[in-house]
Amino acid sequence: MNIAMFTDSYTPYISGVVRSIQRFSRGLTALGHNVYIFAPQYSKKQMANVSEQDGIKVFRFHSFPAPTCPSYALPIPISLKADRLIRTLNIDIIHTHSPFITGQLGAILARRNRIPLVFTHHTLYQEYSHYLPGPQKLTKQMITSYLKRYFRHCHHIIAPTELVKDYILDLYHITNPITIVPTGIDLSQYEMADPDWLRHKYQIPKHQRIILYVGRLSVEKSPRLILEAFLQLNKSIADLHLVFVGDGPEKVNLVKMAKAHGLEKQVTFTGAVDAKEVVHCYSGAELFLFSSTTETQGLVMIEAMAGGVPVVAVNATGSSESVIDGYNGFLTENSTEALVEKAELILTNRTLWQELRENALKTAQLYSIENTSRQLITVYDQTLEQEKVS
Repeated sequence: MNIAMFTDSYTPYISGVVRSIQRFSRGLTALGHNVYIFAPQYSKKQMANVSEQDGIKVFRFHSFPAPTCPSYALPIPISLKADRLIRTLNIDIIHTHSPFITGQLGAILARRNRIPLVFTHHTLYQEYSHYLPGPQKLTKQMITSYLKRYFRHCHHIIAPTELVKDYILDLYHITNPITIVPTGIDLSQYEMADPDWLRHKYQIPKHQRIILYVGRLSVEKSPRLILEAFLQLNKSIADLHLVFVGDGPEKVNLVKMAKAHGLEKQVTFTGAVDAKEVVHCYSGAELFLFSSTTETQGLVMIEAMAGGVPVVAVNATGSSESVIDGYNGFLTENSTEALVEKAELILTNRTLWQELRENALKTAQLYSIENTSRQLITVYDQTLEQEKVS
């Protein structure tokens, strides 16, 4: 099968959406399918260390830096070459990973060439309305109306979790076929993980136990809540070290906050880390904290579990489907106190920690990229068969 994926973000940009596309691309290629990715071009400096995956062809659109986030590139979806390539490559399925810039182009090319259109609802878009100018309520209404129109062109919609599927049905009242296909993880990478890599790389003392956060440092991810929880944990438990893996506009404020409390030697900000190295970060951590309430799947929590790390997360759309309260971690209310309570429980009870760790590893096995890629192919086959009938 020949599959064209359209995305508004891709490497070197780091995000859950990018990781999802990379993993499915690898998984589909391993199953014998051809994947072609249409994505933004980034600056020469950003692209310097980017090497495209073997067997996956990436076509880049001319782009420019987003005014509110220079590391994010906004593609210019004007390309006669893209239209020609869709026909030349004999594309069977067009799969969009954003409903906006490249997603619109993908939908246009799908209609023009009579190719079925599949869309993955990766993001709770209304929760990112603060990046756009204008009143928040009106902006959210406009996003919802826009997405309703976009869904009319989709032959099949993919939701990463059951809760996201319910969210789509409740908010948009659509009749499109919707299938749950979570993003998988490459478990083989964890076999080579180095638990000492994080300590050596960032000179973290051996006696300090590492608490980890992985994700974008932006307001909607609530990383401040993690730091606030660490401030309290540090008062009651000795020899802790918090590591933020990721970058974003909130990093500056978080660094200032850590310094203001004299925690420069106990809080590490790694910045953006290559996906292959993030595996080492998980392997070296004792506890994973997660505070975002805007996730659709919360892939980093499953990644942490694959590294054998128990998770304490705010109970929300993404976390509630992967974190089983009391089994592989804990779900909490959206407050500093709630996070601290469960984190303390794990950090002060080695038997509990070991039990949660073992169950976390079992949970991760359910999300292998081989399994989820086969699920995605089933969706493609169903969509193609449906279009033949209609």
